[in-house]
Parts: sequence; structure tokens; C-alpha cells
Amino acid sequence: MGWVQRQIDLGISPRDILSYMVPHARVPPNVSNSTLWKIVIDILTEPTKRQKLPNVNTLDDVVRLIKKCKNIIVLTGAGVSVSCGIPDFRSRDGIYAKLSVEYPDLPDPQAMFDITYFNQNPKPFFKFAKEIYPGQFKPSLCHRFIHQLEEHGHLLRNYSQNIDTLEQVAGITRVIQCHGSFSTASCMRCKHKVPCEAIKEDIFRKNIPVCSTCSPDEEFPSIMKPDIVFFGESLPSNFYTHLGDDSNKADLLIVIGSSLKVRPVALIPSHISPEVPQILINREPLRHMTFDVELLGDCDAIVSEL
Repeated sequence: MGWVQRQIDLGISPRDILSYMVPHARVPPNVSNSTLWKIVIDILTEPTKRQKLPNVNTLDDVVRLIKKCKNIIVLTGAGVSVSCGIPDFRSRDGIYAKLSVEYPDLPDPQAMFDITYFNQNPKPFFKFAKEIYPGQFKPSLCHRFIHQLEEHGHLLRNYSQNIDTLEQVAGITRVIQCHGSFSTASCMRCKHKVPCEAIKEDIFRKNIPVCSTCSPDEEFPSIMKPDIVFFGESLPSNFYTHLGDDSNKADLLIVIGSSLKVRPVALIPSHISPEVPQILINREPLRHMTFDVELLGDCDAIVSEL
């Protein structure tokens, strides 16, 4: 995983890597770099499937563990924010389904969040950004549940795949924004950073915000890009610095509202000892993972029972 990230940082083409790894394979020209990097990662990193723990089976077991454990990792995805009015990405009515209809010229819906495509054509992203801009939504019961875990000294870390900043609104401080967030924006040329309020007017007018520091009068001004992690960009450094220690300390993993399809975040469960209980709270099971207890249904309704 670290090697792949270094290749991305160096600007190495995933097409070249795939051509070397699978010499006779033909890579279609219209496949985005984000999809190709996922294929590379899938080839290189296939974790050993975990075995279910025989003594963790019921809702009562989950309640007991939450009361007992002091170093809980909570991994959250878009499912914790759906009840707030924010669509998820991969469901039938999610963001990718919407993008495929509203932006038919995209090579694929994920290209909206692909840094290579963004560098070539940022207009689609800034036309769409208003839909997911923070400040319009309130935290869910899931967010409040995680905050309570922290307040009572049970939360080691919340690894969030979301960019909506609702963790901060809920008061969660022990959080890693694995995919960045809309809380700040940075100039793509000089790296000048501003709070999200500085680009809000442009976002809501569907304009491309430009840097006022390094290129106010240039014919080709530099773009102020929200500090969310696009496909093909590095994850924040604090993800890697915390994950090693956290995975060794964790005494319980709870995954809430995530399909665990986007790596490297999806590999977090495999970094944790297989002897540590793993719980899934989600609308549907994850066939590629093994959890000790799966609590399936509406995430808010489930955490309210806990």
C-alpha cells in the first residue's frame, strides 16, 4: 500500500504499472486512473480473510463489548450521513448514479473526483460541489453515538471516509478525515490555504474559485481546490501516522455505514489483530469481509438500541 502511494505521489502512470504486471492485458483508453490504481492495489494487496470469533454473536455481546472496551476504533462511511440528507456514493440513488445521469460526458462517475480529470476539466466538479458543501446539514444519531463513546473514554479513533465535516459539528475530536474535508481549500499552485467560507460564494454560484495570493491578474489563475482527497491523491499524513499505533491498541472495531470498497481505508480491518472483535452496522452485509456480529438495517435505529 505504501509503495502504491509513493508511485501516485511520483506521478507514475497506473497504465505503465499494469502493462508491466500483466504484459498481455489491454487496458481500455477510457478507464480512469482511479479505477486503474484500484486494480493495481487489488492485485498487490489481498489480505488474509479473518475468521469469526466464536464467543461474539449477539446484540448483547456488542453492548457488553462497548461498555468494556476503552480503545474502540469506529470506521464510518457515507451511511452515517444519509439520514442528514447527504446522499451516499454507491447506492441506487447515490451520488454516482446521479452523476451518470446529469453529467453524461464524464468517462465514468468516479472521474468527478479523479485528480487527473479535475486537472483537465474542473468545471463539472464545481458545478456539483454545492450539493455536498457542508453547513447545510446536522449530525445524525450515529455521529452523536460516536461523540458519546469519546465523552465516556471509550473511543480510540474515528476513521471517517466522509468529507461533510459533521464529525466536527458533533464535537468528535479524535477523528481522522481519511479523505480530507471541505473545511479548508488550498491553491493548487502556491498551496495557500483558506477556510471553506472563503470559497463558499463561488461554490454556491457554481464558479471556479481562484487564488487571490499567487495569481490575481494572470490569464490562467490557479484554482483553489477544496482539501478533499481525490482519487490519485495522497491520503492525509495523519492517517498513516496514527494507523500503526491505533491498530496495535484497538480492542474493538465498529464499522458503520461503509461498503469498505475504497482502499487503503478499506484495509483498516485487516491491520487490526484478528483476535479483536469486529462489528458491522450497515444496511447490507459485506460479502468480502468477516465480522463477528452484523447489525443490519437503518444505522441510526441500530445505534439508538445500543
